[in-house]
Amino acid sequence: MRNALSIGLALALAVPILASDDVKQPPTPQIQRGHDLFVKPAKGVACATCHRMGGEGIAIGPDLTTMGTQGTPHVIVMTMHMTMTNYVQSFKTVGGTFPGMLKAKTADDTEVWDLSQMPPALQRLPNKQIISTDRDSTWKHPPASVEYSSQELADLIGYLRWAATGAQKEVKASEVADLK
Repeated sequence: MRNALSIGLALALAVPILASDDVKQPPTPQIQRGHDLFVKPAKGVACATCHRMGGEGIAIGPDLTTMGTQGTPHVIVMTMHMTMTNYVQSFKTVGGTFPGMLKAKTADDTEVWDLSQMPPALQRLPNKQIISTDRDSTWKHPPASVEYSSQELADLIGYLRWAATGAQKEVKASEVADLK
């Protein structure tokens, strides 16, 4: 009985300590600016329109957690500026052609995020209506056409890192200045 109480007390004391490792520190001013750019930018399309991060946004596009965890500022900026991606395909249907991202496919239907609309619309198409799918060469990642300043890029990277790992280390504008 005494051993059971000792173990119970040890666990009760350890739980708050273990749980505190999962608590993120409040965002710094840079992280807050990056968050604002992610969810409601003054220019361009919000990243949260297609990406979910930090509990906000819609999970249409790729998960950015790995990028926020492992990506260097150079890799993150270059990815933002990509005009083509393997995720986006050109869907030719009986009703026309549009850029899209496959969500799910069954024996009868295919769910595709239609990227010709903003925000993207989920289309459920009978497989017999899809004539072909090919690599898309016309769709552009929305940030590729926005002129973000070096500071804005650094702020976005700071937010991605914080949302992915809780890291609060400032990303300096000089780290991305030559990548704009």
